[in-house]
Amino acid sequence: MPEAKTVRHADEPMLPYLLTPLLLLGLCAGLIVLVWCFAPTHQIQKYLNIAFMDNLKTTSTTAGLHIIEQDIPQDDSKTGFETGKIVYPKFGEQAAVLTCDAIGLNVSVFFGSNSELLAKGACMSTQSAVPGTGGNTVIDAHVKTFFSGLSDMKPGDQVMLYTAYGRFGYEAEEAIRFKKNDKKYLQDTDEDCLTLYTCEPQVLGSAEMRTGMRLKLISSQFYETE
Repeated sequence: MPEAKTVRHADEPMLPYLLTPLLLLGLCAGLIVLVWCFAPTHQIQKYLNIAFMDNLKTTSTTAGLHIIEQDIPQDDSKTGFETGKIVYPKFGEQAAVLTCDAIGLNVSVFFGSNSELLAKGACMSTQSAVPGTGGNTVIDAHVKTFFSGLSDMKPGDQVMLYTAYGRFGYEAEEAIRFKKNDKKYLQDTDEDCLTLYTCEPQVLGSAEMRTGMRLKLISSQFYETE
């Protein structure tokens, strides 16, 4: 039996056929606006980072990667605000300076992770919380270079994370050790914290284990109000 076809009669109005696509487009646009208005800005930015930046994560060089280094001040005397304006970094941009006097650490932190960035400093995961937005900020680096002394960090040690828009103080709380495929310590959290980790040293082959430190936020100083 031949398939029935819908035929528009000559006297049937064209308006419904023309308006239907426009109504659907308007509905979709409205939903996007609602999400944008009511969802926290930092969460939207995080999802954009995951969608459009994480495809740059490679184990070799990234074609066209533009690495941006910044002169981020490390001034503890500058007064600030408890809450304030956050500047979201781009992939390949220096996002912070990480320091810990207890282990002699002072390293540039880049946003995103690949071999080029790991050769220049520590790397902040694009899927983690940007400092000041709440949640778990995750930073890693090579054990043979910038994080060679991370295993010497002890609970109670003080760490500072300086950004272009503020500085954030942390206190080492818990030494961590996990398998490289275990995301337990890399996931977002309800509380503000910092996770530092690196490969567990070994002589031959690729390290299966990761070691590091989980730190709690103890101070926030923003340089500008929202």
